[in-house]
Amino acid sequence: MKSKKFYICCFITCSIFSILVKVNREKLYGIDLSIDILLGSSPSFLYLLGLSSLCTIITEQSKPKSDLKGSLLLMLGALSYEIEQYWFSGVFDFYDVIATLLAFFVFLLFHIDFTHLKKSESNSR
Repeated sequence: MKSKKFYICCFITCSIFSILVKVNREKLYGIDLSIDILLGSSPSFLYLLGLSSLCTIITEQSKPKSDLKGSLLLMLGALSYEIEQYWFSGVFDFYDVIATLLAFFVFLLFHIDFTHLKKSESNSR
């Protein structure tokens, strides 16, 4: 139950922050290069982390590994989109690829931690 609450909070937080970044990033561009990189790539991180959390909430009742498969498919889809942009738009943002991979690994760390937590709670009963 703790993990479901966490994933719901993670989804809501990522949704709010991604909207805030999307709305305000035009105003904040040009202040500093590191802020520009963060503002440009944070939506990729937030979208993947939020959607992976949503995928976990939806598939929690089904097989335990299906949420990991869903998150992996989301990551592969996001990476394919970044690569596709290179051919059709001529733009390739390396920082978006890093943000996407980082979001997947952060989700994976949380998911592994909650999976071990569930196993230890079920073993103690």
